Amino acid sequence: MRDVRTVLPRVFTLLALGLLAALTFPRLAAAECADIPIAVAGPMTGDWAVYGEEMRRGAKLAADDINAKGGIGGCKLALTVLDDQGTPDTAVAIAKTVGRDRVRFVVGHYNSGASIPASQIYAKNNTLMVSPASTNPALTEFKLWNVARTAGRDDVQGAFAAGYMADHFPQRNLAIVSDGTPYGDGLADKARKALRAKGHPEKLATKVRYDQTNLGDLIGKMKAAKIEIVFFAGLGDQLGALIRQTDEAGLHVQFISGDASMVRDLTERAGPAVEGTLIVFSPEDRSNPAAKDVVARFRSEGFEPEAYTLKSYAAVQVIAGGITMAGVQAPRLVAAAIRSGKPIPTVLGDLTFDAKGDRREPDVAMYVWTKQANGGFSLEPVK
Repeated sequence: MRDVRTVLPRVFTLLALGLLAALTFPRLAAAECADIPIAVAGPMTGDWAVYGEEMRRGAKLAADDINAKGGIGGCKLALTVLDDQGTPDTAVAIAKTVGRDRVRFVVGHYNSGASIPASQIYAKNNTLMVSPASTNPALTEFKLWNVARTAGRDDVQGAFAAGYMADHFPQRNLAIVSDGTPYGDGLADKARKALRAKGHPEKLATKVRYDQTNLGDLIGKMKAAKIEIVFFAGLGDQLGALIRQTDEAGLHVQFISGDASMVRDLTERAGPAVEGTLIVFSPEDRSNPAAKDVVARFRSEGFEPEAYTLKSYAAVQVIAGGITMAGVQAPRLVAAAIRSGKPIPTVLGDLTFDAKGDRREPDVAMYVWTKQANGGFSLEPVK
């Protein structure tokens, strides 16, 4: 064992020299700062690749913008894009790989069914995950230390949709249909509970498979129950098929759905019967004054920053803001800083997060598919 009387003076000398170097050569210290690995994980291929592209675009521009301003304390963000194909198994495999590669910050995933199991692996591997799209309440109800999201929650969406249906269609026969995914079941359950609390229970509650294309059995049940309003908790491609097939069967109902039905090709899938379909989604992010410059830059590149683009940009800002507030890159301390309730400036405006990692600011509005003078359809906010 070495004599501490000889070791301590050397330690203090080295500390003093280190401090002097940091004060004398700040540019050199910044230049030598190691990159901060950050991954964006989502469906880059497959049925939901359009959303993966929005996530990739949003996260990349945010990282580029932060790096252009000197990074975080001189450390640059090094972004990696990972394809989970929208499946839970692939998301879990990615989470394990990310842990082995010591990537401590992830923007992702898109599907709640992928985010929920992946988040548990990330928690064990000391990785913070910020989802721009997963809205199932269970994601944050597990009370893991490492989860936050820039999107809202299904229970807020479900309660909002239920309130709208109860207020606008108080005497109409309601059906609640889930696609059987964690997202669909969660959204349907919240809407059902909220409707019953308002004294307006559904007349039909049923499920379809998320990949089911022939919906004749469901339409038969709707006819038998004389359904007039359908709340569909599922994905847009299936909603489009349901709208079209219901119309072709001569049954004309009012459709309402959640954020996963916010797809560009819904009008092609549904046909003219899409007119009047109501969609619950977040307020138009592109209209936020804080996003004006970023939106303009996306458009100058020929890309329209729809749906999850700006939420992904904001997710990177939230991670960067957490690191800045914590003063270190330690994921647990960064997560605690994000959940402290202190505002973090983003393209969505200032965001604050509760102790579970949910944003406190409301993130819900109603939209309607409206026929235009040129014969096309556009999604417009309900005033």
